[in-house]
Amino acid sequence: MQINLTPAAVDELKKISFKEDEGIRIEAVFVGSCTIADEHSLKIDKKYSLDDLFEIEGIPVIVSKESQKNLHEKVTLDFNPNMGYKLSSAEEVYRYNLTLEKSSY
Repeated sequence: MQINLTPAAVDELKKISFKEDEGIRIEAVFVGSCTIADEHSLKIDKKYSLDDLFEIEGIPVIVSKESQKNLHEKVTLDFNPNMGYKLSSAEEVYRYNLTLEKSSY
């Protein structure tokens, strides 16, 4: 998996002080209903054994192996102060207006 952080996202994420084994979790969870859909979220979380850790410009990014199945090989995380984070790939926009939440691990 390849993760790209835009300069705006890097600037915003560098404001965060991470603890050891902590990073930004990109999550893509399959939601079963009458349509096939994934729910996407961003949160500050700790790394678990089934996660991959990507270090991008000094920013730790965590993506579980399960979430990777629901994302394209290359994803981009962007930030706009008026609209929050945007998670996308060349094939689709996964979600606009993502907010970064703190996990309660």
